[in-house]
Amino acid sequence: MLDELNTLYIPANERQLRRIQRQGEELDRNVRGWAGKVIDVLPGGLPANADEIYLLSLYLAQQRRKNILLDACVPPPSNIWYNLRQAMSFAPRQVDRNELEAIHRNVAAQLESDIERSSAYFCSDNNIPPESEPAIDWRVAVRFMSQSVYSRVANVDLAKIANHPRRFELALVARELATEVAERRRKMFVAFGIAA
Repeated sequence: MLDELNTLYIPANERQLRRIQRQGEELDRNVRGWAGKVIDVLPGGLPANADEIYLLSLYLAQQRRKNILLDACVPPPSNIWYNLRQAMSFAPRQVDRNELEAIHRNVAAQLESDIERSSAYFCSDNNIPPESEPAIDWRVAVRFMSQSVYSRVANVDLAKIANHPRRFELALVARELATEVAERRRKMFVAFGIAA
């Protein structure tokens, strides 16, 4: 699909490339926006600092993207209404499987890059090697917090979470896991002789 021209690679089908880029940007905005809304509903006063909250939001966006891809890969229901809707010419075009994977691959790479960059900046600001065991433990704690938070809000309408019973469970889990993140950060600082 790629032609070489003066050491530059130009896609043979520019329309498809633009469509993938546009849908990738939309998916990226969608998952980051959703993660921002989750951060907004977390209880105030968590012991996690601003860098950890930002890293948490990136992990939440990453988890959201993965679940959107999994949902898109589930075979559609086979009933007469679904088949009729797909047969109509004005029905929205289904995204090709290869295009869908390319869109998600691009967004996943951007999120991974942002996660790596964010944690590397935090570590370099504190003179901590990002690949050290305490730094990795700290990142694992943030990632575990994101997975636990995600499992409690994935199927909840965030606009209505204020009155949802899951809000209390979310608050308890977020406080407990943010305390664990802060403890891992403290241990990381102690290991490198940094005053917390």
